[in-house]
Amino acid sequence: MTDDEEHASLLKTRSAEAARLGALYHETPEVANLRLWWGLCYANAMGVCGIVLVALGSTLSALAADCGTTETAVGTVFIARGIGAITGALGSARLYAPPRRGNAVMVVVLLLLSVVLLYMPFVRDVWVLHATWFLLGACTATLDTGCQIMTRKVHGVHAGPWLGANTVCFAIAGALVPLIEIVTGELFAQYATLATISVLNGAALYAAPHPESPDVRALLPPRVGVPGGKDGRHARGPYHLEIIFGGAVFWLIGGKVDCTSYISTYVRQTGVVAASKASLSVLVLWIAITVGRLVGLQDQINLKKQPTRAIFAHLAAWLLTGTVGMFATAVFPGQPWAFWTGVALYGLGNGPCVGYCYDLVNRMTVATEEGMSIVMFGLNFGASLVPYLTTVIWDYTSSGPGVLIWVTLLSMFIPMPLLVAAAMVGKVD
Repeated sequence: MTDDEEHASLLKTRSAEAARLGALYHETPEVANLRLWWGLCYANAMGVCGIVLVALGSTLSALAADCGTTETAVGTVFIARGIGAITGALGSARLYAPPRRGNAVMVVVLLLLSVVLLYMPFVRDVWVLHATWFLLGACTATLDTGCQIMTRKVHGVHAGPWLGANTVCFAIAGALVPLIEIVTGELFAQYATLATISVLNGAALYAAPHPESPDVRALLPPRVGVPGGKDGRHARGPYHLEIIFGGAVFWLIGGKVDCTSYISTYVRQTGVVAASKASLSVLVLWIAITVGRLVGLQDQINLKKQPTRAIFAHLAAWLLTGTVGMFATAVFPGQPWAFWTGVALYGLGNGPCVGYCYDLVNRMTVATEEGMSIVMFGLNFGASLVPYLTTVIWDYTSSGPGVLIWVTLLSMFIPMPLLVAAAMVGKVD
């Protein structure tokens, strides 16, 4: 086959894929309005997860001080949260499976979450602190896994941008936490605000229609992925792609939580910038993450009807952006310009990556409760294990605070070979 013939064949294949996706995207305005209602509810619930995750990291030093210890000495709370997150993520496959109604499960979790959040400012014992982190880990893991499971259920072929929108709300909500901290300066005010937001989201979900109702479910868009049963609804395993993408989000979210939790401590211990700007560093990080996710979401919408290979290419570019940012900070550790540039580029590059991973999962796999739970298990496990390992290396080796930069750098680099592996397993050109 000549080069011209090969090029023509490739163009024909891409056109056929775009035409197939275009036909699947057709729907009535009534169904579109229903999906909008559900989509906003799930995105807001995902925002609660972002608020809690960032609040735990940014207020850890204050919580530890109330218990008479320091944030690095009590780094084991990340293990407690990790155990809770593993429990919640793995249990979600059964919790959200029929005949249970996913929205009802999420309402219960949001209410329980608000109770634990209200109690957080009154914790004065290290063991109780571990218990609350376990409960928050279990609740947030169950909630964010449920958001993604239900998003794939109700949106079908339209789910890619909505999965990205969930991560945008996660970032926007997370960016509000350092703002609240700067404005109020009070631990109770922060957690009372978070609890109120959780209750309001529970009320919104309670008022929404149940997508599992037979008359509603029949109107839902078809799902994409490997064939198996009607619209792939009864296909199960093997979950090779879910495991690979679970590994990618393990590092992406782990680095993000790690940087959020300890970037202010890094500033105070290294003196790379004034200690008074420690809280500002968290704010800059999450503003950059939010901007990255917003730009990434618009990009995902533009790529909605494009071949899967386009998503891979754009995700690789974002990963490279974050890697370059942290590399600059690692190479010039004492330079303020390198620190701020690195934090901004890392946040910008990291921000949309998880959303792209969700989009690829939705395009390349069947929407099942088990498959999505595997991906979310990787996400929640990484959010706990990576920060804990950082504290161990920080406290018990001579590396000191510099380990934070190198771990964050690795968290952006390691997903790149995993991306190649996913393309090979999924047989993406």
